[in-house]
Amino acid sequence: MFKFSYNAVDGGGKRVHGTVMATDEKSFRDILREQGLKCYSYRIVNKTRQARNYPLKIGELIAFSRQLSSMLSAGLDLSLSLKMLYERTEKKKKHVRDVLAALFEEIQKGESLAGAMQNLGNTFPSLYVSMVKSGEMNGKIDESLISLSEYFEKDNKQRNQIKSAMSYPIILLVVCVIVVVIMSVAVLPRMVAMMPEGQALPLPTQIMMGIKDFIVNQWYLVLIIIAILVVCIPIIKRIPAVAMFTGRMATRIPVLGPLRKMIYTATFARSLSTLYATGIPLLDAIAMGAEILNNKYTEMKIREAVISIRKGSTIAESFALVDSFDSMLMTMIFVGEQSGTLDDILIQTAAYFEEESQTAIKRLISLISPMMLMIMAVVVGFVLIAIMMPMFSLYQSIG
Repeated sequence: MFKFSYNAVDGGGKRVHGTVMATDEKSFRDILREQGLKCYSYRIVNKTRQARNYPLKIGELIAFSRQLSSMLSAGLDLSLSLKMLYERTEKKKKHVRDVLAALFEEIQKGESLAGAMQNLGNTFPSLYVSMVKSGEMNGKIDESLISLSEYFEKDNKQRNQIKSAMSYPIILLVVCVIVVVIMSVAVLPRMVAMMPEGQALPLPTQIMMGIKDFIVNQWYLVLIIIAILVVCIPIIKRIPAVAMFTGRMATRIPVLGPLRKMIYTATFARSLSTLYATGIPLLDAIAMGAEILNNKYTEMKIREAVISIRKGSTIAESFALVDSFDSMLMTMIFVGEQSGTLDDILIQTAAYFEEESQTAIKRLISLISPMMLMIMAVVVGFVLIAIMMPMFSLYQSIG
């Protein structure tokens, strides 16, 4: 499907400019003829350029994979399938329509589906492109697309669980900040104004008054500090040394570290089993699985393990050096390697660690909520003490 930008004249000789979607030049001219327009110039808008470097969301990847797999399994060819998907996609989903049009455009030029996806920059994840390429090579692209949809559905489910686990603490934090600000700005000054002149304020009250005065009088500095943090923290995280340190500490923090390790293990096992099952060579699948974790330290360790395997070491021996994974993963890989059933073992291992990660996420929720309540109680309690102490001092002076 191509987008044609045209200049034409209507039956009354009036010049008309517009755009229209058509599969080829003949269809484009037929559409204009039906509208009573005579085209004198036109150009094809490059949809590939428009669709580049706008990553599809997980939900969009899942829908695209399932729909395209169903059409290909029904016997439709790739070009017709993409055209039908474009026509059925809602107009408000402009980016998805642009991606489908760009894929169709690349296929018409003779590209494979994987090559077309690769030409769209980071619109599709590298794992997605690799699995589609593997499916094209072994003639099972529809099965590869189904595997991809299942993989991203599980990944999306895990992401949503983590987001829901973090939403409650964030809500508590926001409520805590609002309560502290209201009590510090509206209530505390009135209590201090009731104190007799010359009487010293209690230390907690002095601290809260100092914070209140700074926020009220230097509010622009507060905004500048927040803006600097928002801008600088992502930049600092991208510094290689910092990324390596934070990645290393992610699984070593007390309490939260073991939970993070279980989630990493489940994610890696699921991606490795999916990639290996679709025919991607094991070492390539391991390297791709490392990129998905978004942890530079773990990625470096996995790449060192791959180098060790290429030099002749076993998978289990090499992965023993990767300390970001649960030791059970190495045991299962060793069993699969020795028995010659690594593909089946990887599927079973992925299922096992997915269940374990679900338990880990639930445990994370049960740990974070009480911790946030305790922090909120301490902060609000300190503010209440700072407000109540002037009242007690006032009662004592009256007595």
